[in-house]
Amino acid sequence: MFSDGPLTRRAPETIRYGTGPCALGALLVASSGRGIVSIMVRDTQSRLIRDLGARFPKANLVRDEKGSKANVAKVGRYIAAPFRPFALTLDIRGTDLQQRVWSEVRKIPFGETSTYSRIAEAIGAPKAIRAVASSCSRSWFAFAVSCHRVLHSGRRREGRQYDWVDYEAKLARIRKP
Repeated sequence: MFSDGPLTRRAPETIRYGTGPCALGALLVASSGRGIVSIMVRDTQSRLIRDLGARFPKANLVRDEKGSKANVAKVGRYIAAPFRPFALTLDIRGTDLQQRVWSEVRKIPFGETSTYSRIAEAIGAPKAIRAVASSCSRSWFAFAVSCHRVLHSGRRREGRQYDWVDYEAKLARIRKP
């Protein structure tokens, strides 16, 4: 699992989270004192909570539905219509390379896609295509860091690229009259 790493040199932090429905399933938004640390969309609420525990194994996870209600609602609205920059503050954690990748991914214009190789070139590491793909698969910021719009170069693969959501199919069902 993609955990936040050992917290041996500092006391475990408190991460507050809230859940709710969104257009694509169950939604969880988790925050530290510095911003949102994770946005997840899953099939069930129990899977969300299990994955959050795996992501932050040494953190003090506090379910705070009331305190997280506004962020959960804002993220839910954004997922339903992700056509503008994500406005909430993110506490993005990762290696230097991951942070550079996620920063570059956030620059992809709305309605467009990119490829792992283009992202690798843009961050100054043209041979790091696999590392870019790995970074995209490890993003814990569904829609805020739109890794679902970064594709393999060449022909587009059939099927889902990310296991957390079949984004295109669900949006197509939502938009049908």
